[in-house]
Amino acid sequence: MASITLTVDNLSAVPDTEVYLGFWGASLNASINGTAMTAQSWYALSTITSFVINDTTSGRIYVAYAPNGCTINPNASILSGNDDVFDKFELTFDGTVFSCADLTAIDFWSIPMSLSTSLKKAPVGHLAGLTGTTTAADLYTALAALSDPVQSTPAAKAVIEAFAKDGNALPTGVADQLLSPASGVVTNGAGDFVRIIGPNSYPPFGSPSTDALPGLPATPYNTFLSYYDALISSFGPGTASPAPGFTSLGNGRIATIKGQFAGNSQETGPSYAAQAYDLKASIDKAGMITLAGSTGHFPSVTITIDRWNLLNPAASYGAAPAFSLNGGALQTPGNDVYGWILGDFFAGLNIGAIGSATTVKVSGSSVAVGDMASSDWFSTLPAKGLLFAALWPAGVTDHWNQWAAALNPSSQAYNFAFAERFSAPQLNLNPKTVDTLSITLLSRTVTAG
Repeated sequence: MASITLTVDNLSAVPDTEVYLGFWGASLNASINGTAMTAQSWYALSTITSFVINDTTSGRIYVAYAPNGCTINPNASILSGNDDVFDKFELTFDGTVFSCADLTAIDFWSIPMSLSTSLKKAPVGHLAGLTGTTTAADLYTALAALSDPVQSTPAAKAVIEAFAKDGNALPTGVADQLLSPASGVVTNGAGDFVRIIGPNSYPPFGSPSTDALPGLPATPYNTFLSYYDALISSFGPGTASPAPGFTSLGNGRIATIKGQFAGNSQETGPSYAAQAYDLKASIDKAGMITLAGSTGHFPSVTITIDRWNLLNPAASYGAAPAFSLNGGALQTPGNDVYGWILGDFFAGLNIGAIGSATTVKVSGSSVAVGDMASSDWFSTLPAKGLLFAALWPAGVTDHWNQWAAALNPSSQAYNFAFAERFSAPQLNLNPKTVDTLSITLLSRTVTAG
């Protein structure tokens, strides 16, 4: 049985007696102080003398700060009424070369921490919770500014108008909350910083056609609405084809989603097999996205996402839209070729590649980023520093994932569901090259307000 040792270096200024560790996840095989660790239980750092992770362990290790004993439920909603201070990192340790760990700030940001690996005390790998000279206060300021002032007002107005037009006007209270959401910053009763909620965590806007009401609390973040509307204006039905400055976009077409799916060996069936894919992404005047083309095992594939499912924060930010495959019932992405294709599309959207007129040299020729195949975005753009604002002219501020853009230069935590498409936010835990995983808890001193 393979194993690694877990250690904790507490630089947070929170006493070890008030720092707790706990595991929530699919499978746990670990011991603390020589005794089997219990899932969904908290262990004070001050009481831990040894922590060994064995194969197979897969899930999240949470860190919590609690001055009077810890009873925190990390699965409780973070959207309202939750002032517990906790955060987490993720790991899968199965004793193979595929074992890995990562930091994540997709759902929220609260406790900055770093992960390091070593073999016989010699450093092997590192993921920085705060990179370079970045402080917790710096990152707090950058993230807090994304929801204060509120950026979701245009989408809120569109939702209210759509429900009214469909003959199902929203209740006044719901409409008011859509127009005046709270910022993503959460503080406790004493005004102390708790967390900043990420845009991915907010509920959907509902669906006027099915009378499904918007979820609350409403998001205060940018919703990608102006980006989608700009794509319709520049490349939608009836526009020039090719559009000026492009060779493949226009008259509905907005991207080429093309590459190679490596396959999922944990499942069986043609959708899980390794295969190439080549689809054209288009948008109609109503804002529906269609991905149409083929894969190595499926000669005809059509994926559609309607406007309201597209605006759902879990879709645009989380790459997990409700979509229809070949005209079938709505479903959400799995770990198959369709999920990978959607990951390409939404990763391109989140870095601002879709529709970008910025040019790069490919095989000696200048090519507009928007004309490139999706797999070429991820193999080419990061090394050139062409992500987010770098792909758009001055004055454009919302054609990318602003949360990811703020985190990307300041932390090596996951900032988007498919961040590995454009960065390397995973730490290998191959037991042949690593025997220790170390967590460093960093200072989280900020001025909330």
